[in-house]
Amino acid sequence: MKVNFSLDSKEFILELKNHISKDNPSRAKQYTLKLVSRIKDMLQHPYIGKVNTTFDEDTIREIILDGMKIIYKIYPNSIAILMIYRYIDFDESNIEIE
Repeated sequence: MKVNFSLDSKEFILELKNHISKDNPSRAKQYTLKLVSRIKDMLQHPYIGKVNTTFDEDTIREIILDGMKIIYKIYPNSIAILMIYRYIDFDESNIEIE
């Protein structure tokens, strides 16, 4: 199954690489290459992700990987990565209400 990245998802990966490069350029390249490889590996089983609630369509799904939400669309012969963004798992049970 071929995995294609949208312009937005490519820009996110490039920004991530640039951010990591500020501290460690070689680590930045290594990490982003590994991230892309892991995304492609996971999506060889495209139905592994859950249906994205915003779109509520069986072919648009999401996975969480390394603190990033990856939203993708399943086509008959390919997967399109629509968007990648930082995902913060926020636990509302810790909120104190006065």
